[in-house]
Amino acid sequence: MDYLRVSTEEQVKGYGIAYSGKKTGAYIGQRGWEHVGTFVDEGVSGALEAYERPDLRKLMEGARKTPRPFDIVVVNEGRAIGRTGRAFWKWVWELQEIGVFVAVVKRDYDNSTSEGESKMRKDADYAEDERDIIRERTQGGIQEKAEAGGYVGGKVPYGYHVVDGRLVLDECPDNIDCGAKREACALRRGRSLFVALRDWGQAAVALNGEGSAKRDGQPWAGHSLRQQVLSPIVLEARQAFRGSNGVKRDHDGRPANGDPVIIRLPPVFTPAEVAEVRSASRHPIRTPQKARVYPLTGRIISPCGKCYIGGGTIGRVSAYRCQGRSEAYVGAPTCSCPYLAADSVEEQTWRQVRAFLSDADRLKAAVCDQTGVRAGQREGLEQRRKELDRQIRPQRRAVAIAIGVAAKDVAARDLSLAESEKAVERAIAPLQAELDVLLASRRRMTVQLAEAETARVRSAQLVELAAMARRTLHHLPLEEQKEFLAAIDAKVTLLEPSRRGRKGQPCALAAWFAERQLPVPLLNDEGWATVEPMITHKPRSVSPRLVMTGILYKVRTGTLWSDLPALFGEPATLRTYSARWRQSGFWANAIQALATVESTALPALSELPMRIECTIEPQRLLNNRQIGNAGKESSWGGSTADLFNLPVKLEC
Repeated sequence: MDYLRVSTEEQVKGYGIAYSGKKTGAYIGQRGWEHVGTFVDEGVSGALEAYERPDLRKLMEGARKTPRPFDIVVVNEGRAIGRTGRAFWKWVWELQEIGVFVAVVKRDYDNSTSEGESKMRKDADYAEDERDIIRERTQGGIQEKAEAGGYVGGKVPYGYHVVDGRLVLDECPDNIDCGAKREACALRRGRSLFVALRDWGQAAVALNGEGSAKRDGQPWAGHSLRQQVLSPIVLEARQAFRGSNGVKRDHDGRPANGDPVIIRLPPVFTPAEVAEVRSASRHPIRTPQKARVYPLTGRIISPCGKCYIGGGTIGRVSAYRCQGRSEAYVGAPTCSCPYLAADSVEEQTWRQVRAFLSDADRLKAAVCDQTGVRAGQREGLEQRRKELDRQIRPQRRAVAIAIGVAAKDVAARDLSLAESEKAVERAIAPLQAELDVLLASRRRMTVQLAEAETARVRSAQLVELAAMARRTLHHLPLEEQKEFLAAIDAKVTLLEPSRRGRKGQPCALAAWFAERQLPVPLLNDEGWATVEPMITHKPRSVSPRLVMTGILYKVRTGTLWSDLPALFGEPATLRTYSARWRQSGFWANAIQALATVESTALPALSELPMRIECTIEPQRLLNNRQIGNAGKESSWGGSTADLFNLPVKLEC
């Protein structure tokens, strides 16, 4: 088996997949090995770990099969394994534990021998050193450019464009009036219109009428104009580089690749204009009316790309409505996404989330997929660290002996103190370098052991979380469901359009049978003979038997009223009789009387095909539930120490 990986940078230099594949294929042939397959990760960074590389992850899954399909993995260069010690050793050690070794073509070795392991350690250190040098140069150049006020990449703020490596105002040249077609001019005109009209929507309509448009060519809407005019970058005329919460930081909380830099920009507005628009944009706080809580508002993503929001009530049914049904601006296209019955979509979502959190095995599998570390790896890692300790002890002794021998040799020569020290250092350099490599491997192994211990603690947390979910998440009110879904940042993506009845209203008849756990009877001659005497009113215009047969057909098949076969008559007539019979009590008595006739099971309620994504922090959820159980005020969104994030996706 050979594994090929090149990053984008390596492809530019000519180290392509085809080149690597020829080298590994020839090496396998020279050794007389059987080539059983190839796994390829093209354009994938060497800093990523095995579980983050698609084909390497498949390779690891294959290696764990029984019988094992291969016993050695061939790579062209050591850096194909990984660019960091963590990415390099993690999967090499895991392969070695299950009896699979790694061979490197370039230096002609494999790690099945002590000599091969020594060469591999040197390759790992070289790959990491090379990556650090490249990263330091790149990040240093970006930092220097930011400190000089230059453009450092990323999205260009609205109102500006890049000229000679710097952000400058995108405005009309001096003494030329181009209206509001340049971005900075559009911002100034939009600000003036809003200050005059006190309405962002009206200001957007007026700006569109003057021929202005957004950067993507679409007309302005009130919310988009407000977002750009009141942007902190525009109002403060400055841009923060490495000043956001998402910047990579070191152990002391400082940015890892350089200090934050404030890049001053040419101002779009004068200070007086900024104060004026800020004053005009302040609105009084509105007191929200008490209404039904919609826990999934803004969390359901429609196939059209927009979000569903709680829409109050439609008739007697609470529903969610797609925002795409509203015009983004005057004359904008709208979607036809159907309304979603709130009760059913909330029940389905909550049931799936609750089922996942109640299953400790699924939680553990999700952690393993995210981190690549299993709770049971500690024993193997401990053995490997002991093996390194056995190698380090004689190596230390060899270095000490070499120092003594070199010191005696130097003492016999007429050298200065500085020259003597350098001579001793040169004499022991090869042995010291080997010792340094062993010590670095041991430090990495210690980190891996700590991660394995963390995995054990996490596993215990997940078992406790599953027990808590089984106890407490069954009957949470909608208010707490909303709080909980916010705490795990749930997102529900509909995988295909919903097909429902009137504006998402579920079938009341199907619900009636489901609540009572009753089958749907077939109205044959025997059954009709039982039911007919119970009908007190028999109109001449319709056949009661045909009406009842049609109603039962609808329940049995899940057909919409409007799609029922014409032989049953008008759908409106059947709906009227269905409601009337249920209200009078006849329906319950008739179904009870038909209990002995042939029947069919109620079809499964059609559920929305959806994907649920969320980020779970077990200790936070456990801590807050414990606080709540103690009778104190609590929130699912509170913060605790020593947390870990668990991104998961559920396909429903």
